[in-house]
Amino acid sequence: MSTTNESVRDGMSLAGLSVLVVEDDYLLAKEVASTLREYGAVVLGPVPDVARGRALLTKSLPDCALLDINLKGQFVYELAEELIRLGVPPIFTTGYDSSFLPEQLSGRACLQKPIDMRNLVLSIRKETSARN
Repeated sequence: MSTTNESVRDGMSLAGLSVLVVEDDYLLAKEVASTLREYGAVVLGPVPDVARGRALLTKSLPDCALLDINLKGQFVYELAEELIRLGVPPIFTTGYDSSFLPEQLSGRACLQKPIDMRNLVLSIRKETSARN
């Protein structure tokens, strides 16, 4: 049984949505991108750093962004604030807890690693439906 068929049955399709993935852990980035595609999303990236994430934004504006908080010592907060200004909701992923977010980003969606893929899909649906 494929995840795509399951996603259609349980109403969790991400069809029509584009998601920017900024994650420096190659295996996790690959798993997240694969899952998002199985649910019908268009994946921008994945990319391992802020600079490449910004570069993708010059080509296409995603519906949502999945951001690893700490990219080999570089934090994604400026990119997250830029995305918010553009109307793109960020979803943070981290090995830390959400109290690690600076005050101006507190209250934003934050998923703990290891990421539960079902929760990831639900978070994307919630964040993108809030925009519409």
